[in-house]
Amino acid sequence: MEIKILTKSDSELYFPEILEMLKRADGEFVPPLSSRSSTTQSSLVGNASTPEGILLYFEEMKKQRLAVALENGELVAFMSYRENYLTDTVTEVPNVYLSTLIVKPEGRGKGLTQIMYGELFNAYPDRCVYTRTWSTNAAHTKILSRLGFDILKVIENDRGEGIDTVYFVKRGVK
Repeated sequence: MEIKILTKSDSELYFPEILEMLKRADGEFVPPLSSRSSTTQSSLVGNASTPEGILLYFEEMKKQRLAVALENGELVAFMSYRENYLTDTVTEVPNVYLSTLIVKPEGRGKGLTQIMYGELFNAYPDRCVYTRTWSTNAAHTKILSRLGFDILKVIENDRGEGIDTVYFVKRGVK
């Protein structure tokens, strides 16, 4: 397994595969990625899924940094993130804000998510790492807890009735 944090020019080589992964994983997200217009959208309910939606999401994601996991040269996972992204919730700089993480079904259960986070921590040891997910995403929440993330903020019913948005932070080693 090879994990690479990509330069902007290297990222473009993986865009076609990443778009296909986004399309395949669309319905696994709450709400679906195709109902969003951005990777950092704050209003997450009430938008219909559209083919254009996934393309809008992808266009925003292309402006971010990317890390990929390759197995025998094949893309099996990727994460996109922003450096020094600030919101009302994400307030500490320097930081890394992880917006998207997808592992192909055949790559799941092998610890790839933890390995990729580890690469991010190694690349940015002095930075806070932020991310968000939905409250019913038990697998990701469990991994974040195991990696030492703390819950930063919970926005109740933000993704629909009974589905909260949960922000997490892991402070840098410094």
